[in-house]
Amino acid sequence: MLAALTLASALLAAHPNSFSSSVVRVDGARVAVEVRCQARSLAEALPLDGDRDGVLAETELAAGRDAVERYVRERYRVFAEVDEAGATRAPLELVLGDLSLAPPLGASDEPFVLATLAALAPQELEGLAVRCTLFVEANPLHRDTCTVIWNGGEEASWLFPEAGEVFRFVPDDRRRPGVFAAYVRLGVEHILTGFDHLAFVLALLLAAPRLRSIVGVVSAFTVAHTTTLALASTDLVRVESRWVEMAIALSIAYVALLNLLQRKPSARWVEAFGFGLIHGLGFASSVADALLVERLKVTALVGFNLGVELGQLSVVVLAFWSLRSLPGERTEPGSGTEPGATFIAPRGVRRVLACGAIAFGLYLFVERAGWLAGVA
Repeated sequence: MLAALTLASALLAAHPNSFSSSVVRVDGARVAVEVRCQARSLAEALPLDGDRDGVLAETELAAGRDAVERYVRERYRVFAEVDEAGATRAPLELVLGDLSLAPPLGASDEPFVLATLAALAPQELEGLAVRCTLFVEANPLHRDTCTVIWNGGEEASWLFPEAGEVFRFVPDDRRRPGVFAAYVRLGVEHILTGFDHLAFVLALLLAAPRLRSIVGVVSAFTVAHTTTLALASTDLVRVESRWVEMAIALSIAYVALLNLLQRKPSARWVEAFGFGLIHGLGFASSVADALLVERLKVTALVGFNLGVELGQLSVVVLAFWSLRSLPGERTEPGSGTEPGATFIAPRGVRRVLACGAIAFGLYLFVERAGWLAGVA
């Protein structure tokens, strides 16, 4: 109850739309911080307005320089180390440099205060963390937009405190191996739990006469889904996910039906490539949310696609070995003078699996179309 009353009183006393911006520039071991805030925000946090006229003058700001430096150093902290668990260590000692009133921004007549601070780390930085709680004790709705500029090139932004009280920044060259490995795992997990994609690959496998044709089919499927995965993940192609998922379901039923009617083995490169384009759109929808906030999009896409391929190949090898190990007649009856054709899988197994894949694909289609929603 007391906390709620304190929050309510702080909100009533503070001015609306309280915001600030900060820029952290890193150059080797040197760190320069620039904080630009509304003069009213600073006056609410510190007793700087000596004549209480509601206007912060240059002389009042200069008289309160020591108080401003203590306040900013306490509530805007930069750390030189960020470990793998995200913990912050080795705080840098920021020293206040220039402190002055700044002209209003745009059409606003709101006066601003500009403060610059600097610190020197013991050695060249490999990453850093910023903790910002500026003005939130006087105005809980205050927001600070922080931008880190790393060695004059790479930039990243953060909104305090909405995105979190601590902004942990690791440059891309250090993040790249971890991002790549994480997306490889994500790709493997996606394909191994994506039963619709696995059913389609299995349906392609049932039509093959030998391992060489399987390699060709899988390669065509890979090229196709890699293409649309890249295009969709970079927003160059947009298709509603519901239609994509319905088309993937129909692709399973269609290829399985061809297998059921087929009497000669065939490497289904055309089907693998054509439907692979659609499956790539499905892969893209599964990774789209993660890529929204990922700066290393190319690294992430390459890792995810590699993970998909590793998972897919492991399934293909296991399925090929299993089908070849099963007993049973593999040759379909010939017609007239033509001899019968031999498949990888036994004849009975091929037909059972084809029927199962047709049923599975049609069920997925009906479910994804929403036609099962009213069924009890």
